[in-house]
Amino acid sequence: MRPASTLGLAWIGALRPLEVPWLEAKPAGLALYIVAGTIALKRGQATAAFAMALLGFASIVSVALTKHLQGWLAGEMP
Repeated sequence: MRPASTLGLAWIGALRPLEVPWLEAKPAGLALYIVAGTIALKRGQATAAFAMALLGFASIVSVALTKHLQGWLAGEMP
């Protein structure tokens, strides 16, 4: 559902994802989050997968709030 909402947001806002870097970063964070879940379920490495999932989730949230490719690392808070 989240990829569909990302594409819907880009379409409604008439944004071109390849021209707006922060829109590209959100699906990358989502992919990291999905890979972490796959690792946790299939390979049983829960600690490393949990850390990866937190990193992916924090990436998605920080990019969404700051609308900057680097998220909170850019030093720009809304």
